[in-house]
Amino acid sequence: MNKLREPVIYSFDQISYVVDIENQVLRQTDAPEKEISFINQMTDFGDHYLLAWDEQNKIPATDPEKAEPYIIPPLIELDPEGMAARYGLSPEQLAGRTDFDVMVDQEALKARQNGTLPQIDIAGEKFIVDLRLQELRHAEYFFPVISLKSLEITDDGWHYEAFYEPIMKQVVQLDPKLTEFPNGIIKIRLPNEIGLDPVGTARIYGMAERDLLRRYPIQKELKAEVIPLSETYVPRLIRENREQLQREHEQITRRMRPGKRPGF
Repeated sequence: MNKLREPVIYSFDQISYVVDIENQVLRQTDAPEKEISFINQMTDFGDHYLLAWDEQNKIPATDPEKAEPYIIPPLIELDPEGMAARYGLSPEQLAGRTDFDVMVDQEALKARQNGTLPQIDIAGEKFIVDLRLQELRHAEYFFPVISLKSLEITDDGWHYEAFYEPIMKQVVQLDPKLTEFPNGIIKIRLPNEIGLDPVGTARIYGMAERDLLRRYPIQKELKAEVIPLSETYVPRLIRENREQLQREHEQITRRMRPGKRPGF
């Protein structure tokens, strides 16, 4: 069994911080709610970060007149073992790289910046992700096309979901009066725009590409999750519809009982 690693501690200005690679923050050891973000509160210069620091209040500076520059080492120097483990590299492979180089697949990024659009596997078929046109196009035939607007966003905002017909390769709407499981229909779950194409998302919404990629690196093998209909609202819908039909049948039977004509 692997032993849990001791947290890496980094100190400056007489304050100790835990180096949190997963969230890319320094977390104050004696006050964990106090964090300093490598992304939001530091400037990345590759071989170091620059932090504008308020020495009086011991917090990142918001007033330039109170700011003192502090140089913070990159994460690959602060915690090389943790960075190597997190991104599937050996410590030796970190040599000559920056944090951004390690966190973001540089070949995939270069291809995307040169115009190659991402692809996602949906039920065994490849679709091209085109956020500009808000659509997914079949990678081989360029048809059919799935509009992202036809997909439902999940409550947490991080995924798209839809009922899907794999043979026709189309999003479908279920009959609200369904009483049997629909043949051949599945439910799919896809990442939201950031998960599908962080570079395209940054361009469309005017976001900082490097910052977004550090949080949400390009995924080389996107694949839609298939959710069994038994794990959706479909069984409840079928049950409720059957119960409603049973009630209607019983009402008709009562009205049609012997000795009473319909309508009387």
